Order: sequence, then C-alpha cells, then structure tokens
Amino acid sequence: MGDKNNKNNIRILKYEEYIKRNPQKAYGYYCLGKLHLETEQYKLAWEYFKKSLEKDPGYVFSKIGLIEAEVFRKRFLKAVYLFAKYRREIIDKHVYRVKLVRGVSSFYSKSKLFRAGKRGMLTTLFLKYSMHHIKKLADKESNNIVLKLILGMYYLRVEEKSFYTVQLFKTCVYWDGLDDSLRWMFIERLAELGEVLYYDTNIARKFTNIPDSKCSNEYIELIFSCALKENDRGKLIRIYGDAAKYNKGITAGLLWRYVYWSREKSISDPTVYDCCKKLAKIGWMDGIVADTMLKFNKKKTVQLEDDEKKILELFGYV
Repeated sequence: MGDKNNKNNIRILKYEEYIKRNPQKAYGYYCLGKLHLETEQYKLAWEYFKKSLEKDPGYVFSKIGLIEAEVFRKRFLKAVYLFAKYRREIIDKHVYRVKLVRGVSSFYSKSKLFRAGKRGMLTTLFLKYSMHHIKKLADKESNNIVLKLILGMYYLRVEEKSFYTVQLFKTCVYWDGLDDSLRWMFIERLAELGEVLYYDTNIARKFTNIPDSKCSNEYIELIFSCALKENDRGKLIRIYGDAAKYNKGITAGLLWRYVYWSREKSISDPTVYDCCKKLAKIGWMDGIVADTMLKFNKKKTVQLEDDEKKILELFGYV
C-alpha cells in the first residue's frame, strides 16, 4: 500500500507540473481527478473534474469522472442526474460506456455499503431515503446506466426478489467493464432466482480475473478457456495465478492447450513452464510439452530439476 501511495504522489506532482505548463488544457486536471479518486480524496477529485470541464466543456472523460466521484461521495441521486445530463455524449461511444460502467461498478468492491453485513441505523435510513428517490425515477430513466447499477447493487444488499430485479440483473450482468465481483454476485443471485447463467460464455469471457475464491473449478476453466480463445495473455496469467492462490485445479487438457497456445505465440511466461511441470508430473508428455521445457532450459530461464530430466529421458526427449 505504501509503494502505491508513493507512486500516486509522484504522479500527482507530475501532473501538477503539467498544469503549470499547460493551465488551459483539460487533460491535466482530469488526470489529477483520477489520481485523487484512487487515493480516496473524492471531494478533491470532484473539484479537479469540474475544473477540467471549465477548461473544456466537451471533455467527456471528465464528465464520467464527475459521475464516478459523486458515486464515491455517496451522492447517488446526483450521479443519476449527471448521467441524464451527459447521456447522449456517453452512450454514443462504446469506450465511454465501458469507462462509466467500470468506474461506477467498482464502488461495489471498494466500499462495503452495498455488501452483506450489518449496518447502522443511520446508514440504513440514508440508503432507504436515497433509493426511494432513485426508484421513483426508474420508469422515466429506463436507459440510465448509473441508476441501474446503483439499484442493482442495492437490490443485492436487501435481497430483493421480483420480476423487475431479475430483469435488472440480467441487463447489467452482460455490460462490458462491469466490476468482476459485482458480475459474479449478479450471476449467483440470478441462479437463486431461477435464472442459471453459469454456462453463458458471453458472460464468462467478460471476467478479467477469477471473481471469487468460491468459484468452482468448472467455472474457472470456462473463464480460462474464453481467455484462450480471445488470445488475452494478461488475463490468462492473472487467472492462472489466482487459480494457484485459491488452490483451484485446471484440467490437464486445458493446461496443454495453454502450453500449445503459448508456443504458437512465442510466449515464454513462467506460468507456461509451470503448466509443463504439472503435466510432466502426471505423465502427460508429448513433443509440445517436452520442446517447451527444453526451450526454457536452453534460454536458461529455468534449470531442469532431476525429476524433470528423468521424465524427459523416460519418454525419449533427452
């Protein structure tokens, strides 16, 4: 945490210098707004986004930043109205919609407000008051992304069960950029409400990581397989690392596919060699696995262990 704060402080100084050199450019103020969001200085972030829009009223990223800052300040109704104000500019471009969904939905992971657990009376009253006014706008603002996300998070918390809730969850769960934990909670709650979407690859491929330590091996494999099909190296490495962290298994067939894919893409990541080791230990040895292991050894990226040498000798590859 200390290293991250130090890096953020360095970046803040960098953009403060940028603003001194370019006081009329919106970009520098926007970047400072994002950095202050990361350091949880939400009011200061809001002020920088506002300043950015004073310099350039058409700077959409700062409009999205304002909405995000209002959500993190728990001014939910204000965030809903801001989206209504900037709706056309945001929904016209996919990159803006994704950025908005990612920013607003990240509130679910970064704050405990909408997650299960006991809450004080003041918090409960505040939520009821806020949601009462937001729910009144639901019909009028039927395509308001921010409203749907906030209501979705709230209905997860209060375990609302209704036809509207099911439709709301089914809408949000497919959105690009949605926070992994929130997407997973939508899937689980929908399953409880009779809508099982665990095998929908259109949802599984949207996860950027393993969303929960309680994910089944089967679902982790589905996410991993989708990442393979999309040639997403970063996602594959993250999922593989989290599978190890959560002590989850990936089948030998899928491990082999990952090794083959990496070989075809000329990728030499430590996770690939780790897959080879696992395959070798269970006796899954072929030309692809052996050649990959020997290439790693030749590059001196790794040093073959005695057991690995014996297996390679046994199958005639050394």
